[in-house]
Amino acid sequence: MQRNFDLVVSLLGAMRDAPAAQLTVAELVQALQAPGIDEADEASVQHHLAIMEDAGFVKRVDEVIATRWRLTWAGYDALEGNEDDEDEDDEVDPS
Repeated sequence: MQRNFDLVVSLLGAMRDAPAAQLTVAELVQALQAPGIDEADEASVQHHLAIMEDAGFVKRVDEVIATRWRLTWAGYDALEGNEDDEDEDDEVDPS
């Protein structure tokens, strides 16, 4: 499975905007499918969470009932960096 950067950014944003600090995979899939992100099936979300954990963007919180995921400081920074890049792309060159 290939890395989907748009899905990574969407996951980071969903985690940041969630009312809870920690989310299950099912909760993340549901949050992503609401705005219509087609790539948000459980297998893709699981894979991307694993590679995001490798990069330090998210942390797994194992509980008895279910594994939950939370955003790390690096994850917040990565999301903000992406948003800053998008803001620069939207700016019009005054010349």
